[in-house]
Amino acid sequence: MECPGYGLQLKWVQGVASRGSLRGRAFPSLDAPITVSHSPHPSSDSLIDTHTTGSDINALDRYSHSTTRFLPSKHVPSPVSEFCLSQARPLHVSRLLSWFNDRVAHRLAWVPQQNAWRQMILPMAESSETVLSSILAIAAHDLASEYPPNDLGHGTFQQMSKSYQNKSLVLLAQELNNLSTSSTSALEASTTSAYTLASVILLCNNEFMKPQGAGWRVHLSAAREIILAAGNRSSRHHELASIEEFLMLEFYEASVWADLTTFENYSMTAKAPPISAKNAVFTDFIRVIDQITRLERLRFFCGSIDQDSLYGPMQDIHSQIESARSSMMRLSGSIHFSSEADQHGFELVVWMYYHATLIYSHQALSEDATDSDHVRKSRDEILRYVQFLSETRDGMFAQDLVWPLFMAGTELRGYPTGQRIIQECFGNVMRISRTLDRARVLSFVETWWNEPETHSSWIDMARKQSQSSQCDILIV
Repeated sequence: MECPGYGLQLKWVQGVASRGSLRGRAFPSLDAPITVSHSPHPSSDSLIDTHTTGSDINALDRYSHSTTRFLPSKHVPSPVSEFCLSQARPLHVSRLLSWFNDRVAHRLAWVPQQNAWRQMILPMAESSETVLSSILAIAAHDLASEYPPNDLGHGTFQQMSKSYQNKSLVLLAQELNNLSTSSTSALEASTTSAYTLASVILLCNNEFMKPQGAGWRVHLSAAREIILAAGNRSSRHHELASIEEFLMLEFYEASVWADLTTFENYSMTAKAPPISAKNAVFTDFIRVIDQITRLERLRFFCGSIDQDSLYGPMQDIHSQIESARSSMMRLSGSIHFSSEADQHGFELVVWMYYHATLIYSHQALSEDATDSDHVRKSRDEILRYVQFLSETRDGMFAQDLVWPLFMAGTELRGYPTGQRIIQECFGNVMRISRTLDRARVLSFVETWWNEPETHSSWIDMARKQSQSSQCDILIV
């Protein structure tokens, strides 16, 4: 047994600063929300707009939580545990890493029990300052959401997030320059590429958390270039191969969701999904969604779909959707859920994805009026499943529900009861797993409900809005 050590057991309480820039304001404590006194001093909003340097980040430790929770070793990869305890790092770093491990990684994963963000990406922070900065940026951004917008804690962690994001971008620029240098060895390039790609994907997810922003598109483009460059290498570092496969899978799936509302700059080039099935939880459905989107764009540009084309007819799409559902149900039996209720909840989400993808295929590709009965049936099944899921496992799979809720919502014109269900469920999703772009997604659906004669379909509405940059939303 290892001795945990002894020493002063200190904890911040809700004290009020008597001097300095925080005079009259409360210091943060670990568990309590920060409160701001009503003294006539500058607003905490000024913290957000201040240009921050590396030394300013260290200065924030005075205002950050001074005690740190360390998880049991079975929950945190040992390299990160040792890293968190490093005395060379600022005090707030260990808390942000723990927050990423505890909360952020959970929200980024399709299924919490299979969490590559925690098992693969977090340990990379020990070896890469770029990855560390990206992790701290997204963790601080997420932690800021725990505080009211006008609160000192919100401004403090937002400032931390912006500072670490800027630091990561500077380091990324250096790494990308090194990758383009011909003198770089294949082994060194492979190693650098994996860490660089991890940082870019992390920053992309950080941008996903910012409503009404499309900075994630820039990071997706950067990730695409890194992956293309990696594809030209003769060999891949074997120790990082599984991490690169996971990151390429994340890139593929994010690109598919982005393409749902990409029209003007949509590329007809087929995206090759990663071959590895590891961590590919909902990828079978996402592949079909990708194929449907490409078929819809082809149909719009060409006026029709060649049934003998590479993409295949509607019947083939439906068989792929059925195959995806069967595959996901088999996967359900191999995931180590903590309870039967969790496994049943996962299977409900699978059924919701099945019906949502069926709806999308009919909306995008079918011209048969008789399909409306099948669409209504799928819509009603999603409403039934989501209500049952919310009654049994509220919050367990909240991050996975945006796609089926959106698709069901697009079929609820003139159905106020169903509309209220969708609005309530979107509210729950945002409450449990962050707002991201979901408020704008819901607003888009509500506009679709209220303009029955203006557009022939939600896809037509999104296409027209994209011409004026009004529909740069991410349905995830």
